Amino acid sequence: MLRLLLCMLVLLPLGVAAQSNFHVAGLVTGTDMEPLPGAHIAWNNGFAVSDVNGRFVLPNDDQDSIHISISFIGCETSDTILTGGRNHHIHVVLQPTSLSLGEILVKSRSARNGGNSELIGGSELSRLVSGTLVGALEHLPGFNAMNIGASAAKPVIRGMSFNRVVVVNNGIKQEGQQWGADHGLEVDPFLTEEVELVRGAAAIEHGSDAMGGILQLSSNTVPAQGLGGKVQMLGKSVNQTAAGSLLLQGAGQRLFFKSRISILDYGDYRIPIDTVVYNNRSIPIYGGKLKNSAGKEQDLFLQVGYRGNHWRTSLSAARVWQKSGFFPGAHGEPDISRVQDDGDDRNIEYPYQQIEHRSLTSSTIIQTPHSAFNIDMGFQQNHRQEYAAFHTHFANQVAPEKDPDLELDFMLRTWSGNIKWNYRVNNNQDFTAGIQLQQQNNSVAGYSFLMPQFEKGSAGLFLRYAYKLSSRLNLNAGVRYDHNQLDVSAYFDPLLYKYLAGKGHSDEASRAHAQRASAVNRTFSDFSWSAGLQFKVSDPLNISLNLGRSFRAPTANELAANGVHHSSFRHEAGSSDLDSEIAYYADLVAEYSKGRRKVVFSPYIYRFSNYIFLKPSGRWSLLPHAGQVYVYTESEAEMMGIELEYRDVIGHRWEYIINGEWISNSQTDGADYPLPLSPPPSVFGQLTYLLPIAINNSEWRFSVNARLVARQDHVARNEDETPGYKVFGASILIPVNVAGNSAEISLKADNLLNAKHFNHLSYYRKVGIPEPGRNIQVLINIPF
Repeated sequence: MLRLLLCMLVLLPLGVAAQSNFHVAGLVTGTDMEPLPGAHIAWNNGFAVSDVNGRFVLPNDDQDSIHISISFIGCETSDTILTGGRNHHIHVVLQPTSLSLGEILVKSRSARNGGNSELIGGSELSRLVSGTLVGALEHLPGFNAMNIGASAAKPVIRGMSFNRVVVVNNGIKQEGQQWGADHGLEVDPFLTEEVELVRGAAAIEHGSDAMGGILQLSSNTVPAQGLGGKVQMLGKSVNQTAAGSLLLQGAGQRLFFKSRISILDYGDYRIPIDTVVYNNRSIPIYGGKLKNSAGKEQDLFLQVGYRGNHWRTSLSAARVWQKSGFFPGAHGEPDISRVQDDGDDRNIEYPYQQIEHRSLTSSTIIQTPHSAFNIDMGFQQNHRQEYAAFHTHFANQVAPEKDPDLELDFMLRTWSGNIKWNYRVNNNQDFTAGIQLQQQNNSVAGYSFLMPQFEKGSAGLFLRYAYKLSSRLNLNAGVRYDHNQLDVSAYFDPLLYKYLAGKGHSDEASRAHAQRASAVNRTFSDFSWSAGLQFKVSDPLNISLNLGRSFRAPTANELAANGVHHSSFRHEAGSSDLDSEIAYYADLVAEYSKGRRKVVFSPYIYRFSNYIFLKPSGRWSLLPHAGQVYVYTESEAEMMGIELEYRDVIGHRWEYIINGEWISNSQTDGADYPLPLSPPPSVFGQLTYLLPIAINNSEWRFSVNARLVARQDHVARNEDETPGYKVFGASILIPVNVAGNSAEISLKADNLLNAKHFNHLSYYRKVGIPEPGRNIQVLINIPF
């Protein structure tokens, strides 16, 4: 199959390129030099639409002159007459009309590249701000949030998370300690201007980790000329969140800038119970608040850029700083004394985590009528620290002289470089080729040990081809080669050796267990490929089929972790002999769209030759108070699911949305156990009424919603079942006028009935802590 794809990628364009001797290649932009995708191009013999980069290619073999008319919503039409029988490369700048138009938002799935994607941006994304970016998107089908308390979360796409989901931020893959269940996404919840959710394997352009999908974030739009900005304020009752963000931006004819500062401060969050049970111990919850779940966040962002006639470049610097507490009653051995009410629900005591994510990235795009070059470079420094009052399980361990309460310290530095070239041969075909390079260095410190130091280098090359076979049929295919080199440092724990020897264990056993990490130097190289067909059955009905092979190199923690992670409530151990994770997948998307009615049905299946996951080993750790050892292992596995989306209107004032998903998975090597952390079947529905009150051409919107989640009894070994639940919510959006500016006030209620329920994916599910109780949220957006 791989050889067939390579031959197709090489040979198909040769035949197509020979179909036309002369052509007109064009680039359509606005006066701000930003490309205009979807512009309508009419010429002597037909009609075309500009692509996502604002380009088009027309045949020009006739000797007669060619008349081209180009139009775009909100712009004046441009008419051009060119000589026939020769090549022309033109840049068309469309002038804005004098009419006042509201915001235009395009949401679509890629027809040329076969992706199952959804785009959210503009005011819609601003209205979804809730304290975490991941939580704001949880209503989308196939997407879930792995919550870490009330103010942090990590993305789950098609039941996959951690290093099987890629987050791309302004063209650079976001890198942190995403392998950990207690590590959220370090992104300013106010900053992102546009989000694209791609469901399904997307390894060709985004690397081997993108098995479940990608979350592509962008804050690279060029602001309008002049000076402007936005003030946003957020308040939440469930944990007394007080948050604000200020955006100041401006642009001249060529130069532009953006700056944003965001501050969040929140207290202990409320849960609808008064007792939790952990390790067979009842732990009281005083005042219905989860002690020490308070936190704070401070974010900064600065971007400067320059735009030319055919190119744009920008340099961005960002800092995300977060500090949040852990519930002390379930950190290590249960201890009721640590959960006593201290009268302050906003203080952060031991244990807590502190995270600082710094990044410096540059993004450059060069556009011509035929080509688009993207060059993205970046440096990231992710510093994660866990603090807990010094305690030792070994009688011979003393507190460090410096930072005696620093339990774990991870410093990950990442250098990244991506180059991508897209060449449009004609209106029916285009190529994309690229190279991606990354170098990582991870250092560790602290009085506990979990994961060793490591260095990692990776390089990827890819080629993708899209061909419009007819007005109804599109083909796409791609191939990628990745090379990963991982060098893990050895670590011998002399304190543990003395402790075990003193307990009477043999010298051999003591040394084996005190070798917390062995030196590992592994190379992982492999191919990924994909192929897809998109068939337009009729005007409203489109069907896409995608097939492919993807692989994922094991991470450092899967190969070499060895220690008690109190925040994960277990002893985790890596396996140095793991192979690359390989999956074959098939994905079908059927979309019916007519008027404002849209129905999307998407089944999919993955077949893994060696799915890597944490499995209980059946043996107890020799480390004190550690319990059973969970070992990273691999197994044949199968994963399948169905996603459903239905949206429609009733009359002129009613809108409704129904989204649903179902996932099933299991090991297939004889054990037949399900895989851990699988989302249960769920349905989300929302009904919206547009009130006949209009301010600034915007109507009031009143919505009610419900989420129904089935019981999850399809669980892995030693994983708790989770009961089903239903929660209800409501919201109202009120447009207002503030000093001549169109502002919005959004009132939102979550878990209206204050129902006790458990999220199967939640970080605190393991210790029986339910999801937050009733929450009333106020969000104010004031542009200026």
